[in-house]
Amino acid sequence: MITIPNLKYRKIRYLMHALFWTSFVLLGSFISSYDENFPYRFFLLNFIINIPVYVLYTYFNVYVLIYRFLWRKKNFLFIVLFPATILFFSFFKLAVTKFVFYQFFIPNFLHPEVWLSLELIFINVVWLLAPLVVFVAIKFYKDWVNSLSEKSEIEKRKLESELQLLKAQLNPHFLFNTLNNLYVLALQKNEKTPEIIAKISDLFHYILYECNATKVPLDKEIKLIENYIELEQIRYEDRLNLKLKKNIKDEGYLIPPMLLFTFVENCFKHGSSDDPGVSWIRLKIDQEKNCLDFEADNSIPENGKKKKGKRNGVGLANISKRLELMYPGSYELNVKEEKTRFQVQLHINNGYE
Repeated sequence: MITIPNLKYRKIRYLMHALFWTSFVLLGSFISSYDENFPYRFFLLNFIINIPVYVLYTYFNVYVLIYRFLWRKKNFLFIVLFPATILFFSFFKLAVTKFVFYQFFIPNFLHPEVWLSLELIFINVVWLLAPLVVFVAIKFYKDWVNSLSEKSEIEKRKLESELQLLKAQLNPHFLFNTLNNLYVLALQKNEKTPEIIAKISDLFHYILYECNATKVPLDKEIKLIENYIELEQIRYEDRLNLKLKKNIKDEGYLIPPMLLFTFVENCFKHGSSDDPGVSWIRLKIDQEKNCLDFEADNSIPENGKKKKGKRNGVGLANISKRLELMYPGSYELNVKEEKTRFQVQLHINNGYE
C-alpha cells in the first residue's frame, strides 16, 4: 500500500529530470548552431554524447558540494572543491569531445587545430554552469514550496492539538460544576430533580457530540446557554435576577463550541454562587452579517473582593487562548471589574471560517 505512491512519485521525478535534460540538449544545440552558423545536427550529436558529463557535474554539485558542504557550513571545503570540480569536468568534457565525438563521428579534415585554450575552457565552464544554475533554481524553489507546505501543516496540527488541549481543560471544569449543582439539589430533595437531570443530559449530549466539532451553529450554543440558565434558576429561585437579550440575524452563524458558554458560567460561579442575597446577571448577544457581539454583566457580592484575581482563572484564560488561536487580529475582548460589577465584552469580526 505504501510502495505504490512512492513508486509513482519516483516515476514522475525521473520523468521530470528526463524532460529537463532533453530540453537542455535541444535548446543548447539550437543556441550553439545559431551562434556558430553550423548545422544543427552537428551540435545535437555533440550535446548527446556529452550529456553524461553535464549530468554528473550537475548532480555532483547539487547533492554533494551544496548539500554536504555548503548547507552544513563547511564553507572552506566548498570554496576549494567548487572551482576544482568545474575545471576537472571542463577538461573531462574536452576529452570526451576530442576522443569520442570527433574521433568516431567527425571526418579528420573538420577537426580543430587547437584542442586546448583558455577560450575553450571558458566556453566549457559556461555550458557546465548553465544547467547547474537552472537545476539548482528549480530544485530549491521546489524545496522552498515544500518547506512552506510542511510548516503550514505543522502549524495546523499544533493549532488543532492546542485547541483540543484547551477544550479538554474546559469540559471537565464544566462537568464538575454541573454535577456539583446536581449534588446540592439532590441533598435538598428538590422535586424538580428529574427535570434537572433531563436538562443535564442535554448538556452532556452537547459536550460529547457537539464539542468534538471545530465549529457549531450559534443557535446550538445559545440553546446550551438557555438550558444552563434554566438549571441555575431552578437552583437559585428568587435569589437571582437574570435577563438575556438576543438579536440574531443568522442562527447558522458558526462559532467554536462553548465559546460564549464559559463567560455565562463564570457569571454564576464568581457572582451568584458567592452572593447570599439577591444577585443579578445581564446577558446580551447580537449577531449581524459577519460580526458577533457578546456582553456579560454580573453583580459582585460584598465578599467577592476576597476572591479577586480568581475570576480570570481556568475558564477565562482558556477562552483568551482559544480566541487568539482562532481569531488572530479579528476579535476584541474587554474585561472590566468594578466594586460591585464584573463585565465581559467580546466582539468578533469576519466570523469564524
